[in-house]
Amino acid sequence: MNKTHQYRPVVYFVLAFAITWINGFILVVQSHQGGDKNIIFLLLAYMGPYIAALIMMFVFSDKAFRADFRKRIYNLRLIRKNYIPFTLFFLPVAMVISILISTVFGQPLEQLRFAEEFKVFDGEVILSMIILVLVPLLEELGWRGYGVDSLSSKFNLFKTSMIFGGLWGFWHLPVFFIQNSYQSSLWRQHPLFAVNFFVGIIPLAIIMNYLYYKNRRSIFLVALFHILVNYSSELFEANQVSKCIFTLVLAVVAAIIVIRNKSFFFQDKMIDA
Repeated sequence: MNKTHQYRPVVYFVLAFAITWINGFILVVQSHQGGDKNIIFLLLAYMGPYIAALIMMFVFSDKAFRADFRKRIYNLRLIRKNYIPFTLFFLPVAMVISILISTVFGQPLEQLRFAEEFKVFDGEVILSMIILVLVPLLEELGWRGYGVDSLSSKFNLFKTSMIFGGLWGFWHLPVFFIQNSYQSSLWRQHPLFAVNFFVGIIPLAIIMNYLYYKNRRSIFLVALFHILVNYSSELFEANQVSKCIFTLVLAVVAAIIVIRNKSFFFQDKMIDA
């Protein structure tokens, strides 16, 4: 990493939001007019963080910074082996635990059945499957490629995670207005379920940033974890009650991680700038 690099978090996040929201709200209009989702606008919306990162790298950064970025994508040696089991199994196990807890409150055990289809967009199984894999990768190339480091050059890891969690949740806003999207269905079911979506992002940001910095800023590892976040939510027939419990499980785990690693989360900065 080039420690002399001057991060510009405000410029980066303004760019990321602008690219995503402009294309996202075009999709909102298209969906309400009954048209098909334009794949170009869809990809541009999801690529907002990555495109913004590329702009920051090629306009404000040098070759050393870009070389470090590439290394963090491809170099598997950055990953510490003892974090691999947590990365691979924590999320599906946490979802199973959440479903089992939900049965105490009268929810059906049948939620443990594997889902018959993925439901990012109703009736569009192939598109949903692509989004569940492609979108986390595109997001992490931007968020972990530049965005999170830009915040951690100014704040400690705990503040970075809280700020990023809030921004990350707000970044999703357009998809709540796209007809037949998973997020739009949350409002129709109950406003609490939509709130849960935003709340759940905060502990998720803490856990992901912990993995990121403990594994020498490996973008690959966090992208894999992000993919598993999406698939763990869709793998079972979990209802929204279980997903609210899932948020509580994430919050407990995030709190334990922070408490056990206080010096790591509250040191001055993670990134020298």
